[in-house]
Amino acid sequence: MAQLKLPTLPPAKLGIVTNKSGSYYYVQTYTHHYDKEKKRSVRDSQKTIGSVTGGQKYGVIKFKQFFLDEHPELENFITSWTPEGFKFKPADEEEFSTVIEKPLEKKLAGASWALQTLMGQTGIGDALRETFGSYKRHLKLASLAIYMVLKRNNALHYYEPFSKITWLPWSRPLNDGQITRLLQSITPDEVMRFFNALNRSYLAKYGEKFYRNIFVALDSTSISTYSRNLSLKEYGHNKDGDNLPQINYMLVCDEVNGLPVYAKTYKGNVADVSTVKNLLTELKVMFSRVKGADSVSPTLTFVTDRGYDSEDNLQLFLIHNYNFVMRSMLRSAWVKDIVSENYSELMDDNSLDIYTSQHMHTAKVEYKYDSFPVDGKRKSNKDSADIYVHMFFDEQIKNTNRATIKANTADARDEYNALVKELYENNETVTPKMLSEISIDKKQHFIERYCVIDENGYAKISSERIDERVKFDGIMVLLSNSESDPKKAFFAYNRRRTVEGNFQVFKDHLNFDRVYSSSDRSFQGKFLCQLIAASLMMILNTRIRDYEKSARARKDKIRLSDKSLSRLLDELNTIMLTIYKGGYYFDEISGKYQTLLNAIDIPVPEAKHKYEFDRDDMVSDEDLNLDYEVKSDDLKSSDEEQL
Repeated sequence: MAQLKLPTLPPAKLGIVTNKSGSYYYVQTYTHHYDKEKKRSVRDSQKTIGSVTGGQKYGVIKFKQFFLDEHPELENFITSWTPEGFKFKPADEEEFSTVIEKPLEKKLAGASWALQTLMGQTGIGDALRETFGSYKRHLKLASLAIYMVLKRNNALHYYEPFSKITWLPWSRPLNDGQITRLLQSITPDEVMRFFNALNRSYLAKYGEKFYRNIFVALDSTSISTYSRNLSLKEYGHNKDGDNLPQINYMLVCDEVNGLPVYAKTYKGNVADVSTVKNLLTELKVMFSRVKGADSVSPTLTFVTDRGYDSEDNLQLFLIHNYNFVMRSMLRSAWVKDIVSENYSELMDDNSLDIYTSQHMHTAKVEYKYDSFPVDGKRKSNKDSADIYVHMFFDEQIKNTNRATIKANTADARDEYNALVKELYENNETVTPKMLSEISIDKKQHFIERYCVIDENGYAKISSERIDERVKFDGIMVLLSNSESDPKKAFFAYNRRRTVEGNFQVFKDHLNFDRVYSSSDRSFQGKFLCQLIAASLMMILNTRIRDYEKSARARKDKIRLSDKSLSRLLDELNTIMLTIYKGGYYFDEISGKYQTLLNAIDIPVPEAKHKYEFDRDDMVSDEDLNLDYEVKSDDLKSSDEEQL
């Protein structure tokens, strides 16, 4: 069956003639030029090329012979005039197939397809559209996030050339000025509303069971900056060791799959332990806006590390009715007393759990607190809550620490005793004062802490002192008001590495270790894009990790973790997309590419997608945009003005 290309006709318009016998419509072509003085387009000439049959405004065109002579290809078509202009249909559909047009462009698309689909699957795309739908900002922000993932950089200066060769939600290139204005348009309130919409999306997608019982990891990191204009920059405890001012980033994300629940930035000189009060207040405001969740109050269980351990934070969680699994630093007297009281049970061989290689023991205590504290007044502590003190003991850690201390002490002892011996050899009489003046500099503290001195002044290792020193080594304490099972609390705490992994992705894999933002006005927008980019990477990492534990991975006989996620995305991005005026198709996808997409639960795009040529469905000649939340057959156009 032969295939036809569409005729290429000059610009045309519709005219009307009215007389006594009625009205009829005719089609005219025209030429025009731009008049600099009038500052508008001026028509040069026009020529009637045919009329619309049937006396109607829209219908089949009967062309004049001179025009058919100029365009002989029209003989193969039935041409109609429609509200959108010419519409062509093969004159003999049995002999000729649907019209195929010349491709408009080819773009790198495999990785972008995966990331856009992931946004739709997780609800990030829905939240972006709801919050930033004006001026298609949601498409532009999603495109910037994809750029950050694929280029592994948050310096947006190279976005414009990247967008020309990569298939993105927003297909038009954005220059530096347009990107700056886009980022400046994002307000802190919109970021709050984004998280509000995101959590509403979780409720709709995953149901009440998920929404009622979310274990969330809470952590923060610092990002150094050279900028002089950011109001949040301050010198603080720089976790990267840079002698630079910094901004702190805080993230609350679901432990299991890495979905972001909330994120914020705050001044670089604020300690982690001091941030919980404001965070819980902001979460209360954010969740109170969740429409459709009036009867579904999310039961967040916060899982925190030692950086958030304080009596104030523990009480704040209780006051705000949040559950927690909190790592204790054993600096609270009551916690240390509980461990001491249960020490023998924890050390007992029968407390060993084979699966985790941990000794486990739990004690339930009644914890007193004030549910309505008043600044400046002594806490009443009339309220109480049951707190489970989960104690874990790793014998290997204790033995390793003890062996290290013993070896260092033995080394110090030998060096110290060599000086004592030398003192006896060089002096007829050795006095206590002379012995007390012996010192071995940096190793002397081992003698003082872990040795006893005999009657001759020689140092001997004291096993009792070493045992006292390592008494609490290898012991981890988790405090929880909701989880009574020590094993579940242990696994919940270990899963909190999800957020630590997110920050590792944030800094190391995406190279977001600098802000690259010169003003507060654009900082919020860039922070949002960075958060989305890091979350997408973390979710993909989680999916790959889960895949490699599954039977599917054993069947596929492939280890995706042998390569970095960035490398895998680079390989996916070699899949090309060919875009036509009436549709698009992907390269044939098979082998390792199909396995990779299946492993991360991303559907394989159709190898070829055909469109019946219908002017009503035809996209703009200037722009082709696929909205990342819709199905692959919803190719859309966007002619809105850019920011």
